[in-house]
Amino acid sequence: MKLRTDDPPDAAELGWWLFATALILVLVTSLDSYLGWLVFGVFLYYVARPIARRLVGFGLPPGIAASVTLAVIVLPFIALLGTVAVIAFGQLSTVRVADVERLVRVLFPGFDFRAIPTTPGRLYDSVTRLLRNPSIRSFLFQFRGLVGAFATQSYNLFLTLIFVFFLVRDEGKIADWFRRTVADEETRTGEYLHAVDHGLNSVFFGYTLTIFVIIILSAVIYTLLNLVAPPGMAIPQTMLVAIATGLATIVPLVGRSIVYFVVVFYLAIVALRTDPVLLWFPVLFLAIMEIAFDNAVRTYIRPILSGRLFPTGLIMFAYLLGPPVFGWYGIFLGPFMMVVTVQFLWVVFPGLLGRNPVETDDAPSDAEPTPTDGRSE
Repeated sequence: MKLRTDDPPDAAELGWWLFATALILVLVTSLDSYLGWLVFGVFLYYVARPIARRLVGFGLPPGIAASVTLAVIVLPFIALLGTVAVIAFGQLSTVRVADVERLVRVLFPGFDFRAIPTTPGRLYDSVTRLLRNPSIRSFLFQFRGLVGAFATQSYNLFLTLIFVFFLVRDEGKIADWFRRTVADEETRTGEYLHAVDHGLNSVFFGYTLTIFVIIILSAVIYTLLNLVAPPGMAIPQTMLVAIATGLATIVPLVGRSIVYFVVVFYLAIVALRTDPVLLWFPVLFLAIMEIAFDNAVRTYIRPILSGRLFPTGLIMFAYLLGPPVFGWYGIFLGPFMMVVTVQFLWVVFPGLLGRNPVETDDAPSDAEPTPTDGRSE
């Protein structure tokens, strides 16, 4: 097929740019409902990429390396969430009515326990009255919608895993095409995208490892503390509390402290109602977790795993503002937008002003190692 030669080159080029713009708008509009899953897929890609690159360095083909990485890293991560739900259900099933009453008495003094159905007959009567309530019927109708939504989101998760697989397997081909077609590494665009890639690797991969390490270490510490706890003062459901501690790390500054103070509040009330001398245990718990453990996280664990590429304040606002602005996927899109914006200000913006790119302790420089292969991860 021959191109028409009677059209002015500028007009033809403008037409293609207009077509590209329209094509982008159609794609963005069509995939808008999948934006959250797309961002989640990018997050999983940066989690899986270092392992896949190391496997390729060991001689495995990219396809097999991507499959092994999804099987070893991504799928176990999803399975871990299911395991947590099963463990939580199992632990909740072992809770007796007396345990619930004791916990409610500690946290909510004066609560009327007659409102809680503790016998099969009272439970049947309570359920019958609830089912006759129009609002409950409306809830059951909405529950069917929830089942459909769950099936839809499961399908979206399946699509996300496929997206991650091809992204991990074909990243080399995509990078080669981009360098040949758009910009090589020596251009400003290539340098900027390389800096964005470096930043996303630091934020996504590093922070994920940090959360898992905190879950494991806090579970060990809670278990050891229970070995020296006075009778009746043990930390309840240590694994669930450890998981909450790790997930609370996503909320900067105050995340883990919220979990600590809830546990301390519960233990302190139990001690005051039993024997005030036992207050030494919640004080010991707070000292170990808030002072020793958190300082170890800030000084050693987080810098080693996450690095110091970005100031802590920027990461804090990225995680705090992401979910309120973008929704549930803002926990991933917030840091993504932070990296894209900060690297633009560091790498590109000074050049637009006629200055050299910014080089600080936090900004990436030419002397820093770059994640161009498995060894640099």
